Amino acid sequence: MSRYRGPATLINSGGIETEVYVDLRAKQREWSGTATIADFDADDAHDRTLRLPDGREAQVTLGGSEAWSDVITLVGSGPPPFA
Repeated sequence: MSRYRGPATLINSGGIETEVYVDLRAKQREWSGTATIADFDADDAHDRTLRLPDGREAQVTLGGSEAWSDVITLVGSGPPPFA
C-alpha cells in the first residue's frame, strides 16, 4: 500500500487553485483519501485536478463532508500521483 500525507493543490474546472492538506492511500488499482480544506462549497462537488508539490497530477472526485467539518473525501481516477 502506498501513502502520501502532505500539501497539495485542488484545481477546479475554472482553473481556481485551492491549497489543501491531503491524506491519500493506494491499494492495488484504487486510491482515495481525505483533504482538509477551508471554506469548501458542497454545491461545487465536481471533479477536480489534484496537484502534488512535485507537479504530478491526477483527477479526483470530491465526496461529502460531515456537517461543520473542513475534511472532505477524495476518490482518485487513474494511477495515483504518489505511487
